[in-house]
Amino acid sequence: MLLNLKVVRSITVFATIVLLLATPVRNSTTTLAAPILDGEGPIASREQVLADSAAAYASTVGVDIKEAMFRLKLQDSIGNLEATLAEKEAAIYAGLQVQHQPDFRIIVRLTEVDRGILTPYLTDATLSKLIELREATFTIKELEFARAQAAEMVAKLGIRFSSGISINENLAELYVLDEKQLTTDIHNMNAELPPEVRIVRVDELPQDVVDIYGGLALSTCTSGFSVHKASTGDRGVTTAGHCADGQSWNGYYLSWMGGTTGGMYDIQWNRADPPLNARNLVWTGTYAQAIYFVKFRASQYVGEYVCKYGKTTGFACGFIQDKNFDGVNVRVNVNVEGGDSGGPWFQNNVAYGTTTLKYGNQTIYGPVDHIYNILGVNILTN
Repeated sequence: MLLNLKVVRSITVFATIVLLLATPVRNSTTTLAAPILDGEGPIASREQVLADSAAAYASTVGVDIKEAMFRLKLQDSIGNLEATLAEKEAAIYAGLQVQHQPDFRIIVRLTEVDRGILTPYLTDATLSKLIELREATFTIKELEFARAQAAEMVAKLGIRFSSGISINENLAELYVLDEKQLTTDIHNMNAELPPEVRIVRVDELPQDVVDIYGGLALSTCTSGFSVHKASTGDRGVTTAGHCADGQSWNGYYLSWMGGTTGGMYDIQWNRADPPLNARNLVWTGTYAQAIYFVKFRASQYVGEYVCKYGKTTGFACGFIQDKNFDGVNVRVNVNVEGGDSGGPWFQNNVAYGTTTLKYGNQTIYGPVDHIYNILGVNILTN
């Protein structure tokens, strides 16, 4: 009986993918890393979580595990005290903070220092012994009101800023890059900041964390895979080596870190500095798909079904025609156009390579081997 070629091919492809994902890792030429998926692995007990936290705290603060456990167990009680005082004693409450070094104490600030005020709220004798009262000028409510007033004023000036409250200094704060500019602008509008507010110059302001990954439209090409360099901790994305150095994405500049200028080995990578956050994903045109594995050229084969994404031609899939193109690359019967260079080739959650050349109506991609061997970085797989 003759089987339809498309059916046979589909069955073969499906079986191959299932085997690839289900077979235990035996050879590093096929996969490098597997993720821990939701629902897999043991779940830590509450006691184990506390013990791990205590170990980290002890190392940070310089105390033994027993003392660390004691302090961490007080956190809920301290939090309840903070909320209660803010609600019940708002007229005099100026905030609470915990001092961890050189000794452990709970500092409560009031505009009227009278320990008797705290007595109804201190049912825990252990907590009571750790409290130190300090006098303050402004209550938390006054500071928050002043902070909001100042923030509204500065927002009208069009100056970038952030704001907060310093419990230790008993002041509201405005954080700006240029203190002189803000002071001048406030003066020019015949206004004054509330006395509870001070201006603090900072070197940088908070920024949103922005995910970057494979398959995104860079300035001239397409990003391939997110990578990291183990020796430095730097993270970034790859693209084709013949693309311009120093690509950008969505207004963020990507620093060129190394690579080629084209040829048979056509690969480069660019560092993604904060607020960019490189993740193990590739864009498919519909959603971001996770990358959990890599597959080197030695394990790729003629007839294997693979997919790609490029910023010009989008998502498409086809079959490997030649895994020895120019001795080191892979040819696939899928068309690409200008701008697709550097884009990812993948199947399911496996990384195969990145687009380098258009060959008639077919594509040449560089296998993931080039990312490891030429760039000396690893593809993010978790």
